[in-house]
Amino acid sequence: MRFDVFLTVWGETFVKKYLEFSLPSQLSPGNLPAAAEGAEFCYHIFTDRESEPHFHPAIAALEATADVRFRYFGDVPYRGGSLAEAMRNSDPDILKHNVQRVTSSQLAGEAMDAGTSGLIFLDSDFIFSEGSWPAMLARFHDGARAVCAMFMRLDEEAASARLQAALDGGIAARDLVQIGLDAMHPISARMFLDADPFTGYASHINTRVGEHGYITHCYFPHPLLVAPETGGQYSSTMDYEFALRAVANDSAIHLIRSSDELLISKMSRHTYLDDQSTGQAPSVGSLADFALNNTNQRHQLFMAQPIRFRAGGDEAAWSSEEQRSAKLVEAVYKTIELTLANAGPGKAQNLVGLKSYLGPIEDYMSPQTRSRLKGWLPGGAS
Repeated sequence: MRFDVFLTVWGETFVKKYLEFSLPSQLSPGNLPAAAEGAEFCYHIFTDRESEPHFHPAIAALEATADVRFRYFGDVPYRGGSLAEAMRNSDPDILKHNVQRVTSSQLAGEAMDAGTSGLIFLDSDFIFSEGSWPAMLARFHDGARAVCAMFMRLDEEAASARLQAALDGGIAARDLVQIGLDAMHPISARMFLDADPFTGYASHINTRVGEHGYITHCYFPHPLLVAPETGGQYSSTMDYEFALRAVANDSAIHLIRSSDELLISKMSRHTYLDDQSTGQAPSVGSLADFALNNTNQRHQLFMAQPIRFRAGGDEAAWSSEEQRSAKLVEAVYKTIELTLANAGPGKAQNLVGLKSYLGPIEDYMSPQTRSRLKGWLPGGAS
């Protein structure tokens, strides 16, 4: 059984960060080496030729476990030229996601033609808890065609030293959650319902379980492992829509609901998105407005399921908080139903928004897509 692994990373700073944090977590005994006992991994690294020397000699440890293939942006065709040429004319603010979109779509097409079992989509700053890779494959073997997971975002300046000390030999999920609680990135901290100020972009909402962790409800988990059934194309970012486009049957899409089973963290600089807008205290109405204007109805599949990021605590406390947060999500979607039922004739712009929400996922217009259509690449969207 073969799995194709996707990664894009370039630039010395980002390559070194990948080698220092992400790769050691993948190569801990209970992750990729354990998963490789029953599967073959072809590991595709999309980068530029100038960056490849920075991977050596550290990448040799990965080559002992997986078939590593360097793929260069200059060799990726795009709109009559190469991706590398397009990147030179791109808006830096949205460059990364669009490079991911072009390269992952190409790999998905190749893998489907080659009959691969599934695709594993990584970010260069993903840090896995011990046992995450076998857990991901176990869900696939149980019948899931897409395995999705929400990640914790850590503050790099606050978390990096502790992670360096903890990664040797693999890091237990609850230890990684504790680091996340102690060194949470401001973006994630603003997602808590009691945050002041609350985020202006409620892509997920967090509720505390004492000092032991938190429950998340999210619209856009990461599609970690996908066996595409309907193609590898998507129009925005893979988190927004790839799993929903690639797998038509909701019952074949599995959302990881406990960090004890599988945990991913991402580590970003403290200033990452520090200009992101904040909003007023959340209400059922404001959360419903966000969902109606920024999601597709099919995202309810994810939002309805509580996810535990657990460092400790007893089961009763966790179950109680799950019930409370689930009632809030139910109220949000009831409010959406009432809003739609009472909607009268509107402007063309409103009709486009309703189509994005009510239509098939292929008609979904994500915020990232709207941004990209302003002119990331010559000629607009592909």
